[in-house]
Amino acid sequence: MPDQNRDGTWGTERELLLVLGPDPEAARAVLDLVAGWGQVTSRLPPRLALVVLPADRIGATGELAGVVAVLEADVPPALRETLAPEEGLFVDGWLARGRSKPTRPGEGRRWDDPAAPGEPPR
Repeated sequence: MPDQNRDGTWGTERELLLVLGPDPEAARAVLDLVAGWGQVTSRLPPRLALVVLPADRIGATGELAGVVAVLEADVPPALRETLAPEEGLFVDGWLARGRSKPTRPGEGRRWDDPAAPGEPPR
């Protein structure tokens, strides 16, 4: 298993949150185009998608008709207020993926170590 990087990622590219407008045809056209530039890794139709794009395509994606926002880290409060409850959960999951995980008791020990968490291995 790869080690966690200093920035809290696991050696993968950071996904961007793509927020689309209400027109499903325009959303489909945007996703078809973006899939040619990078990778659509997850979707919550009709308005949300997670994408991995080359840095030089991020600005162009934000300028496409039908794109409300391309977000790298945080969701502005005004945009969050427009999200349905299930869209909010999707966004919260995306945000959680970018955070580093806390150290767990017993981290790095063998799975069958009989010592209780916090005690030295026997």
